[in-house]
Amino acid sequence: MRWYQKIIVGAAGFLILSSMSYAEHIWVGLYAKGTKMTAQSLISRENVLDMMDAIETEWRKGFYLIDLEQGRRAWMGIFAKGTGYTAQSYLHSSNWRKFLDGVEKKKAKGYDLIDLEYGDAEWVGIFAKGTGYKDQVFSSNREWKDFRKTIKSYWEKGYALTEVEAGGGRWVGIFAKGTGYKDQSYVSLDEWSGIRKVIRERWENGYMVTRLEYGEGRWFALFAKGMPWTEEAYTSTYGWERFRATLKKYWKNQYDVIGIASGWND
Repeated sequence: MRWYQKIIVGAAGFLILSSMSYAEHIWVGLYAKGTKMTAQSLISRENVLDMMDAIETEWRKGFYLIDLEQGRRAWMGIFAKGTGYTAQSYLHSSNWRKFLDGVEKKKAKGYDLIDLEYGDAEWVGIFAKGTGYKDQVFSSNREWKDFRKTIKSYWEKGYALTEVEAGGGRWVGIFAKGTGYKDQSYVSLDEWSGIRKVIRERWENGYMVTRLEYGEGRWFALFAKGMPWTEEAYTSTYGWERFRATLKKYWKNQYDVIGIASGWND
């Protein structure tokens, strides 16, 4: 089934373009206008080691990685210039404890963890300097109900949730202060159609989507107010080639990619 819909809310125009088939894997793109990014690139590779080589190649061109995703035998990275980052690094391990030790070593060198991905039984962390964060903490839970309590507890301490990843039987959250996010909220559902409905409702109430993720059989959408852009869009597309073509159309329409996700349609 293919459908098109345009939503106008106040001064911001929100365009949604989707192509989906029942119970199929989909690639989701999140786009915005008015970001500070000046250029973007898209790289895909079949395995994590080749992806790490590709990341270093983009670094040499002056691009920084802003989002990494794995799904359906493909690793995909979105890179950008104008991010404000001054340096980047990465870490990957199939051993959770070793990965945690590596995160602490990166933090000791002044890096913040900006992106986390689980795929092909590997945990991959992307780190950066120049994020503007004043503090950052990293927390994981085995059960979804416990992770919800963790989010609430850090919000009460004045932290914002900047990243969520689910995989390997864990829910992982990255929290920070100094993000500029205001009035955060989230929804997590097992059906993509439900997420689409909530996104429309939150847009109508002045929220922007800051993260879309899928893991452990659930979709997760994170929202906030006070974002620097005024226009957002998302796409949900069956098939990698179709997704890549759709993403390029948004580039031509002056959108920047601010996030990607892969998961299962209803």
